[in-house]
Amino acid sequence: MVIYKTLGVPAASSTVTSVSWQASQTEASKKRAALKRDGFKATSETVNIPTAKGPLIEWLNEHVTN
Repeated sequence: MVIYKTLGVPAASSTVTSVSWQASQTEASKKRAALKRDGFKATSETVNIPTAKGPLIEWLNEHVTN
């Protein structure tokens, strides 16, 4: 499954302060536009995640934090 990770960096900084996930390119584009309106530099990257239960749980444990 392909999802999109959008990162936002304030214009006066180099540290990522906004991370969000979208299910489609359209949603990712809308999120980037909203971040840019708020003064952020925004980029999206494609992330492939497994859909089988075992590999998905492993991926979630590795990539998702509180």
